[in-house]
Amino acid sequence: MSKSWQTVYSMENPLLSPTCPLLLLAEEKEQKSHTRVFYNLFDDEFYNFKLPELAGKICIGTSFGWLLSVGTDFQMNLFHPLSKHQLSLPPHPYVWEGYNRNFELDPIDYSDIFLYKCVLSRSPWNSVTHEYDRDCIIMIIHTNYKTLAFTRPGYKAWIDIKCDSRNFYDITFYKDKFYAVNNHGDVLICHIEDDIAFTERIAIYKETEDYIHKYLVESSGDLLLVSRIQGGTHYQDNEFIKDESEDENPYATLGFTVLKLECSTEVKNKNEYKWVNVDSLGDQALFVGGNSSVSLSASSFNGCKANCIYFTDDNFDFFLATLNGGGYDMGVFSMEDGNIKQHYRGESLSYFAPPVWYI
Repeated sequence: MSKSWQTVYSMENPLLSPTCPLLLLAEEKEQKSHTRVFYNLFDDEFYNFKLPELAGKICIGTSFGWLLSVGTDFQMNLFHPLSKHQLSLPPHPYVWEGYNRNFELDPIDYSDIFLYKCVLSRSPWNSVTHEYDRDCIIMIIHTNYKTLAFTRPGYKAWIDIKCDSRNFYDITFYKDKFYAVNNHGDVLICHIEDDIAFTERIAIYKETEDYIHKYLVESSGDLLLVSRIQGGTHYQDNEFIKDESEDENPYATLGFTVLKLECSTEVKNKNEYKWVNVDSLGDQALFVGGNSSVSLSASSFNGCKANCIYFTDDNFDFFLATLNGGGYDMGVFSMEDGNIKQHYRGESLSYFAPPVWYI
């Protein structure tokens, strides 16, 4: 471990989050040393860290310094790269029809393993007891229907969440509850009591276009609905077109819009909500993509731009239609002028594990 790597975490408590947001780059092809590269875009530094635990695995960014990984054996783990702590979770709950466990898979073969998001209610590690915290709830979006499930440390299986909706895009933990948003912009609260979970729809945003990706982010005490507008050669009449062209940029982010959830009225002891346009994020910067959506104070990190949205390529369903995998569509969107600039100048592509935020 190099001295420069030690600058991104606390030596006193390595189980904390990194001291600044890092971009975990895609696993390099033919990489036999199991070294993964983290990029600090604020000081343009690279950190090489030997992580055989992540070799050939899908990685989803969570929070509190943890990553969710899943391999070709469908074993899922929460892994803390800075401390090397690893928490085994129940195996992936969905295995596609006809899968043969005796057949050796290449990582690209399970790019459609259908694992989209992972959000934690708290750190799974209790720094007081020095044990894994069974009060931590781990929620995922999974299956080709993009449904919700959860588990806790020590559980043997994933528990599906009863819901009359599917095609969820994002989940967040806000004011001690999980919130989820689907492809239509409907926002639901997930109620979890012991091992029983159900949802309640609280807000509707009348947006039916599937090419507008949606995120939920807690920012300065507010719940934000962030819409990512995408276009490109693989979209036509608002539908995804899969072709064999050698277009290196088959889709691209065109811009973002942000709404804030506000309580409007109370009817029969039940709150009703409305969406309000947000023109500025103030000092906040949002980080979205294949990770838990996060809002951070830009002034806390030298070089971080306030009132901006930092994004990675999370168009998972379309990676196989690209020339070399996902990772093309990354950048920084300015809420002030609507411009998009690159935050990583190199090329980091993968069909199954493109760059993700490590926070």
